[in-house]
Amino acid sequence: MQPVYINHIASIHADAPSGEHPYLSANEPDYKSIITNATLRRRMSRIIKMGVACGLECINTLPSRKVDAIITATGLGCLADTEKFLNTIIENEEQLLNPTPFIQSTFNTIGAQIALLCQIHAYNMTYVHRGLSFESALLDSMMRIREGDENVLAGAIDEITPNSYIIQQRLGLLRDIQAGEGAQFFLLGKEPTESTRAELIGISTFIRTHSTQEIAGRIHSFLQSHQLTTGQIDWFVTGKNGNKNEDTVYDDLESNLFPEAKHITFKDECGEYPTASSFAVWKVAKAFGESQSSGQTALIYNHYHSVNHSLILIRKRQ
Repeated sequence: MQPVYINHIASIHADAPSGEHPYLSANEPDYKSIITNATLRRRMSRIIKMGVACGLECINTLPSRKVDAIITATGLGCLADTEKFLNTIIENEEQLLNPTPFIQSTFNTIGAQIALLCQIHAYNMTYVHRGLSFESALLDSMMRIREGDENVLAGAIDEITPNSYIIQQRLGLLRDIQAGEGAQFFLLGKEPTESTRAELIGISTFIRTHSTQEIAGRIHSFLQSHQLTTGQIDWFVTGKNGNKNEDTVYDDLESNLFPEAKHITFKDECGEYPTASSFAVWKVAKAFGESQSSGQTALIYNHYHSVNHSLILIRKRQ
């Protein structure tokens, strides 16, 4: 099977709780040096600036003609622009509406903006599959590379606003959970380069509530399909978010399936959001790139509110 290499990574995420919000807010860079067009920058909402800047940083060393596809993912999309447009509808009684917030509220805005800025006339797709949005984008990227593409830019972006935070609280989705946001992009390649961080081995997803035994069976089957056993997993990365009911399955799998592996979490750093698994991939790829050890293999298991489950297998480049 054609290997897929993670050749470059970029991330905009929370460094630490700021105290300004009851959720983890992303630590944004100075966009002036990344998005140089001031007029364009002013028209961009916060999530668009985060996504575009992160994507541009990821391909800054690669000529635009070398990018064969841009594939993005988001769980909730451009929330601030959507709120702005809906508020304008109410305030102006559906008359004299500014079309800009509506245009920029669509889910594919970020991928389109990157393509326009870099003049990339290639396959451009956005996935909005709730807690499996990033995994869908990653799977499509792997398929593109295995079908002949040399370089694919894949990324995930989600934001949180005060209104969306309040709504999620009222729905009971954030009980004992720290909400978050962020943008992560990956330059995936057919061939390794000097900057290659790791190799993306495989992805598996499934939905609905499952028992720990059923999930363990799926993990065994997934590893067997890649000629691996649980004992060969060096890092077991889980999406623990602080909710005891949702974290129980992670604890059981750590003790029963991967007692010898290094146990790592990531939502304590980035918070909970639909595409948080992209931060896990970024964290593992970054650590593999900095590690001196060879032959390490990481399995990321994440579930989004016990409904959307994903397994991502990553190996450090030999």
